[in-house]
Amino acid sequence: MQGSQPGDEQRAAPPQRPPLTPEFLRERAEYEQYRRQREAIERRSMVRGLILLAVVVLLGSMVRAGLDRVFVQGWWKP
Repeated sequence: MQGSQPGDEQRAAPPQRPPLTPEFLRERAEYEQYRRQREAIERRSMVRGLILLAVVVLLGSMVRAGLDRVFVQGWWKP
């Protein structure tokens, strides 16, 4: 049997990564900028939603407690 020896095998070279093209690098930079902008928009949206939820809970608890108990007579005077 020929080629049964471990040193007789010829193997292909490992695959090489092709060089990065300027277009690919530009597209990657544009995508990273787009992703950062979208993350900023998402953070603002989440903060707005949490503030709105807090206001709704506060108003709901005030109405449930009764406005006469929340704002007692003369609460605005020193």
